[in-house]
Amino acid sequence: MSTDHPGPQRYDTTTILLHWLVAIIVLVLWVGASLLDWFPRGPVRADARSIHITLGLSLGVLGGGRLAWRMSWGKPLPPTEGGVLGALAKATHLGLYALLAAMVGVGILLAWTTGDSVFNQFGPPILDADSRALVDQLRGAHAVIGWLIVALVGLHVAAALFHQFKLRDGILGRMLP
Repeated sequence: MSTDHPGPQRYDTTTILLHWLVAIIVLVLWVGASLLDWFPRGPVRADARSIHITLGLSLGVLGGGRLAWRMSWGKPLPPTEGGVLGALAKATHLGLYALLAAMVGVGILLAWTTGDSVFNQFGPPILDADSRALVDQLRGAHAVIGWLIVALVGLHVAAALFHQFKLRDGILGRMLP
């Protein structure tokens, strides 16, 4: 029996795995950043920052890998929406890629300007030890980018849930493991 509108195809396993790994790391980074100042000053907070930096760098590697996979070997799927909703979906995805790349880049610059090390082992030389204003600007940019990511992730999740429960078109199943 054939249908005129077959259900949405699924993404390939690697695309799904990379998507969820990035999502989990973004969530852990957000929660960790929100709780960072709760740690007592000293080695415990330094270790928490080191974990944050390590996960941020991992996010950059995974995000770059995900983008490379998507542009080369990943299974492209036809768009599910046209018109305004399709353009909004595409803009949201591109915005997430751009913001995640910007977040990692600003985070690297922030570590570079503050001289943060990773577990007291690895650290860049301080870019400009006398520039407190630059550190403050980078911290502010890092925070603003974080909130923009939260907003776009919220929009992304809301759209997935809208498709799942209102439109009932099975779109969420394309990315579920």
